[in-house]
Amino acid sequence: MTNKKQPRPLIQESILEGENEKTKIMGTLPISKLLIQFSIPAVVAMLVNAIYNIVDRIFVGKFAGEDALAGLTISFPIMMIIFAFAGLVGIGSAAMMSIQYGRKDYRSVSHVFGNMLSLGTIITGITLFVIFINLQKILVLFGATSEILPYAISYMEIILMGFIFQMLSFSLNGAVRAEGRPLLSMIAMILAAVANTILDYVFIAIFRWGVEGAAIATILGQFLGLVILASYYLSGKSSLHLKARDLIPDLNVVKGILSIGFASFVTTLGTSVAMIFLNRGLSEYGGVAAITSMGAINSLYTLFIMPIIGLQQGMQPIIGYNYGARFTKRVYATLKLGLLIAISFSTILFLSLELFPVAFIGFFLDPDSPTIAVATKGLRIFIIMLPLVSINILGVGFFQSIAKGSKSIALGLLRQFILLVPIVLILPKFFGLTGVWVATPVADGLAILVTIVVLTNHYKSEKDHDDHVGEV
Repeated sequence: MTNKKQPRPLIQESILEGENEKTKIMGTLPISKLLIQFSIPAVVAMLVNAIYNIVDRIFVGKFAGEDALAGLTISFPIMMIIFAFAGLVGIGSAAMMSIQYGRKDYRSVSHVFGNMLSLGTIITGITLFVIFINLQKILVLFGATSEILPYAISYMEIILMGFIFQMLSFSLNGAVRAEGRPLLSMIAMILAAVANTILDYVFIAIFRWGVEGAAIATILGQFLGLVILASYYLSGKSSLHLKARDLIPDLNVVKGILSIGFASFVTTLGTSVAMIFLNRGLSEYGGVAAITSMGAINSLYTLFIMPIIGLQQGMQPIIGYNYGARFTKRVYATLKLGLLIAISFSTILFLSLELFPVAFIGFFLDPDSPTIAVATKGLRIFIIMLPLVSINILGVGFFQSIAKGSKSIALGLLRQFILLVPIVLILPKFFGLTGVWVATPVADGLAILVTIVVLTNHYKSEKDHDDHVGEV
C-alpha cells in the first residue's frame, strides 16, 4: 500500500451516489419501464416544441396571408441552422454526461456541464454575427422572392436576437434528462409552448403584428423555458457541483462534445441545405403556391417527426448509461423496443395523413384557396417513407449515445447531404414539381436501407460481449 498522499476528492462519492439515485435506475429498471419513464416526457416535450413553428404558421397563414406564410417557409432553413448548432452542443453534452454517469465519474459530469455552457455561448455569438451581417443575401440564396423577402427579414431579425435562449434551454433540457429528470424537461417545454401559443394569439390575431408578432412570441416562450430550467440548477437541487474552472473550455471535453453532437448537427444542417434546394425547385416549378404548400407540409411533417425525436432523446440517457456501465444487452434491448414503437407510431400517422390530407392542410390554408390542391398532392408524395424513416433517426441517435461519432456522422450526412441534394437537383428536370416532392422519400428510402445494414453489422460484432446481463 503506497504512502503517497492522495488528493482530497472534490466531492465525496458516497454523497454523490446518494444524489444520483435517479441515474442508477437506468442500469436496473426493466427497459420497458425506463422507456415509458424517459420517452413519454421527451415525446410530449418535442411535440410541444414543434408547436413553436406550427402555431406561428397557423396564425400567420390565417391572419397575415399566404405571402407572409411563404416568408416563414423561406426562413425555415435558417431556423434549422440555429437548431443544428443547439443540437451540436446540447446533444453532444448530454450523451457525454450520460456515459459518465454510467461510469460513476461524477466530477467529469460537472466538468462537461460547465464546458457545455461556455461552448454554447461562444457558438451562439459567432453564429449570430455571421448570419446577421449576411441575412438578406442568405434569404435570397434560399429562394426568397421580392414579395416574401420583407416578411422573412422581419421574422428572422427578431428570432436571431433570441437564439441564446434556444441554445441554453436546449442544452439544459438534455442535461436534466441525463440526470434522470425527464419530467422537468417536459414541464419546461410545455409551459414555454403554451406561452408561445397564447402570445401568438395576442400579437398576431389581436394586435395584428404579423410575422414580427410570431417571432416575439417564439423568443419569449423560449426565454420562459430557459428560466424554468435555470431555476432548477440555481436552486441547488441538481446533483451537479459546478466549479468556476468547469466553465473554462477544456479542449478534450470540447472535442468530445463536438464529435458526438456533430451527427445531429449535420443531420439538421442537412435539412436546412436540402430545404434550400427544395425551395428553389418549388419556386421554379410551382411558384409561391408551391412554397406556401411546403410551409404547411413541413409543419405537419415536423409535428409528426418530433415524437420520434422525443423517443430518440428518451432512449439516449438509457443507452448511454448502460453503455458506460457495459450492460450490452440492455443497450440493444432499448434500441429494439424503441424501433418497434417508432415504426408502429409512424405507420398510424402515415395512414391518417394519406386518408385525410385536406383536413390536415386546412389547419394552415383557407379551404377555398387553390393552393389546397397543390399542397394535398405534395403531402401525399412527401410522406411516403414516413413509416420507416425512424430507422435512420434512431440509428443516428444510437451511435451518438454510445459515442461512435464517425458512424452517426456518416448516417446523418447520408440522408440529407449525400442523397437528397443531388436527387432534388436531378428529378425535377424530368418530372417537374412532382420530382421535387418525390426527392425526399427517395432519399429517405435509400438512407433507411444503409442504416439497417450498419446497425445489423454493429450488432453482430458486439452481441457476444455483454459483461453484465441484467434484467431487460
